[in-house]
Order: sequence, then C-alpha cells, then structure tokens
Amino acid sequence: MVDVAFLLLIFFMTTTQFRAPEVVSVKLPASTAEMRVPETNTIVVTLNKDERIFISSESANDIQEVPKDQVVQAVVAWRSRNPSAVIIVKGDKDVKFGEMNNLMNNLATAKAIRFNLMTDVKRKGDSGEAPKAGGSHG
Repeated sequence: MVDVAFLLLIFFMTTTQFRAPEVVSVKLPASTAEMRVPETNTIVVTLNKDERIFISSESANDIQEVPKDQVVQAVVAWRSRNPSAVIIVKGDKDVKFGEMNNLMNNLATAKAIRFNLMTDVKRKGDSGEAPKAGGSHG
C-alpha cells in the first residue's frame, strides 16, 4: 500500500507544471473563442482594474509599469527589440471601456495594429473561468 502511495506521489510530482504567480493580477473577461497563447516571443500589455498599464515579456520577469503618456514609446521600444513578437493585451474585465479604448488607440499609434485580446474561455454550462486566450483584433 505504501509503495502505491509513493508511486502516485512521484507521478504527480513529475507531471505537475508549476506556474509562477502573476505579478499583476487581472480578472479577464469571458469569451467563447479559443486560441492558445504562444508561450514564447510575446509582448504582454496589461491594464489592471486600477487603470495602471504594465508591459512585459511572456515570463513577466522584466515587467515594468508604464505611465499612460508613455505607452506609445514603450511599445515601440519593446517592438524594436523583437519585431516579430506577438502583442497580447490583458485587460481587467472591470476596467472602463474608455481606458481600454485609449490603450488600443495607443497601440495603433505605435503601429501595433495587430494584437490579441486575452480572455478566459467560457464553456457551455460553465461560469467560464478557464485560463486560455481568445479573441483577436486587427
């Protein structure tokens, strides 16, 4: 019996993937569209519920807060470092649409007209909070 318990323990220890906690927490809006987010080569622009803007790579080790009047310059600088990176926008579902609209206008000004809006997938009969991405703009 003990050997079965250890076997299960080893199995779960070797197959479990741990994700680092998010530095900037946002509640994503739900969507029925499903699209996997690339795990590398991304620039993540986050707008949290306090209407603060952050930019980072997919690992979020290099996350930095960006003042609203410097979003265009920050996006241009990040894209110059990695022109082929996919831009992902994470906007809190409780943020005012006007703030999200301003962010999207800033992305357009930075010539970043193609980006993905990250959402949680809403499954049929579910309240819909599974971590996937969906939706697209551009």
